[in-house]
Amino acid sequence: MEEKSLDQLLKEKFDQGAEEYDQQRKHVIPCLEDLYQVTADLSTVETSQPNILDLGAGTGLLTSYVYNRYPQGSFTLLDLSGEMLDIARARFQNLDNFSYVAVNYLKHDFEGFFDIVVSSLSIHHLKHQDKKFLYHKVYEHLNPGGVFINADQVLGPHPANEDEYQQNWMDKIDVGYLTESEKKTIYDRMELDNPASLEDNLKWLDEIGYQDVDVYYKYYNFVVLYGKK
Repeated sequence: MEEKSLDQLLKEKFDQGAEEYDQQRKHVIPCLEDLYQVTADLSTVETSQPNILDLGAGTGLLTSYVYNRYPQGSFTLLDLSGEMLDIARARFQNLDNFSYVAVNYLKHDFEGFFDIVVSSLSIHHLKHQDKKFLYHKVYEHLNPGGVFINADQVLGPHPANEDEYQQNWMDKIDVGYLTESEKKTIYDRMELDNPASLEDNLKWLDEIGYQDVDVYYKYYNFVVLYGKK
């Protein structure tokens, strides 16, 4: 049997849990509200009608936070999972300033320039060289003064730190809320995680040329990274 690609595995696992995704998030990610709110707070640009790109947008949950700041913005949501994007379409129904593309964002031509690029809990699935490639690709498609904010997972700098990260996460997951099927889907997704260290993420952003690079939020393995063009 032919081995499935990472694209195929991710699409399959996220298609499977699309309907329950939003309801599960707060029970699976202990700092979800902080991650998304900090990302939206950092999405500060000079125009009130920015072009905004969400990479791995899923159901549009993060986009909804940014939309609250910029209801007049133009939003492009990219995700491998068409099932997830269908939920995003329903969330933002009747809004004509939204577009949706079911695609691998590594391979997709972003087709234009953006004032704000965001991503949440997606890029950590990529191979490390692909993470850096994507950071560079985003930089090339940012307008001057544009910002990139990535709310994501990082690897501990030492094995003991990583053990603490994982133990805290397992302790905080509200397994009592989840069905056995939901738990299996979530744990299967976690098997596809491939985070890089915080140090490497910040180094890549610096090397590419982003300005004001920083980690504005950190809770164990969950971070919000920032860079400006």
